[in-house]
Amino acid sequence: MFEQFESRYIDAGGIRTHYVEQGEGRPLVLVHGGGAGADGRSNFETNFPAYAKHMRVIAYDMVGFGLTDAPDPENFAYTQSARTDHLVNFLKALDLEDVCLIGNSMGGTTACGAALQAPDRIAKLVLMGAAINLSREDMLKNKQDLAPVMAYNGTEEGMRRIIGALTHSYEPSDEIVRYRFEAVQRPGTAAAYKAIMAWAFENGLYYAPEQLASLAMPVLVVGGKNDVMVPVRRVFEQIQSIPQADGAIFANCGHWVMIEYPEAFCRITLDFFRK
Repeated sequence: MFEQFESRYIDAGGIRTHYVEQGEGRPLVLVHGGGAGADGRSNFETNFPAYAKHMRVIAYDMVGFGLTDAPDPENFAYTQSARTDHLVNFLKALDLEDVCLIGNSMGGTTACGAALQAPDRIAKLVLMGAAINLSREDMLKNKQDLAPVMAYNGTEEGMRRIIGALTHSYEPSDEIVRYRFEAVQRPGTAAAYKAIMAWAFENGLYYAPEQLASLAMPVLVVGGKNDVMVPVRRVFEQIQSIPQADGAIFANCGHWVMIEYPEAFCRITLDFFRK
């Protein structure tokens, strides 16, 4: 996968950060979710060609994921603030402004945090299955549905269960299951993932309604009607909490709209960016 892309690295706030990019023009930064084996390439592989025809599209790996540094949890706190700071530092390191930003799941938490922290750099924000209003209590109540992701057992079959939990109308290829499984085998990655999930479950992935209401840029909220990670009622709450937000709900779709319906997702997001 992604053989046509050259891996690139940049220092983002002291974290050696991996990314791939393609195309020219206005920058579009893609922020992947937090499941085991996730990274920018695997989460957005099917979207790159459509976006790259119109924009400079960049997919990076969050700290602890992919080929980006995975610091020892003994010396690094895998908090949401750390992920947000890392993204803001990544934008600064590449000197990116007037950025269009798409975040999925925990990547949505991170993209939203960056939009709140550095609104001068973010022009438009897409929140897709974004974990921005899931409290600790919500996580506890949804423990059964979250279990394949939160308590990954380190096997290929466990990886297939993660993908099954994240999707509704999608059957992963053996290649993608193997890719994500091998990604977790990199030194330090398993420990980082365990710390990331432990923090998320203990603290939730949450912004207060007044924080969401303060987002200044145009926002598009996208969700899957069958998403068990961020249920559709939470997606509607997000649309209501952000006064200027437009919304799009995909039927017969889970947490990965960009993978389950890539053409439609790219079309509506490109239309949003062109407005």
